[in-house]
Amino acid sequence: MSKLFIYFSLFAFIVCLNSCSVTRFIGYYASAGSDESGDLNEQVFRSDDTSYRIGALPSSWKRNNIDGGDLAYSNTQFDATMTVDSTCNEKKKNYSLKALSESLLIGIKGKEALEREEIIVDGQKALKTIYIGKLDNVPIKIATVVFKKGICIYDFTYASSPEHFEIGIVDFNGFVSQFKAL
Repeated sequence: MSKLFIYFSLFAFIVCLNSCSVTRFIGYYASAGSDESGDLNEQVFRSDDTSYRIGALPSSWKRNNIDGGDLAYSNTQFDATMTVDSTCNEKKKNYSLKALSESLLIGIKGKEALEREEIIVDGQKALKTIYIGKLDNVPIKIATVVFKKGICIYDFTYASSPEHFEIGIVDFNGFVSQFKAL
């Protein structure tokens, strides 16, 4: 078995024991990333491939350590998660933003895109999509933002129950708008 599969399985098991269904989204998200890690110092994330500055989040958002993605946060006040990840690979830069966005939702059943819009993140064209679907038969609403800069792809996710989605989307939008590749 691969190291990533073992890490993901262990992480998914821990998350399933300790959290609500929406928070499990972090486990699904982490499984899609690489097993490279980086370091976060204040608001700057650095890995072997990239570095970037992230936006500030209110204190209700707590960082979660994950294998397979760059950064993940959860908010227990309204059972929500937020992630940011980077992939720097010459081969993957040719994928469409829509395909990249859809790939973030592997494991989400019955997903449906409610809205898609082009936005600007760090001076680049980005695709923001709002989805609904089910995770472990529990309704979930997810926002994704994906953009490319050089050979790097940056993606963000925000997931919550549909009834709490509007509470955290403001934090997510602020987080994404402050992002800067270094």
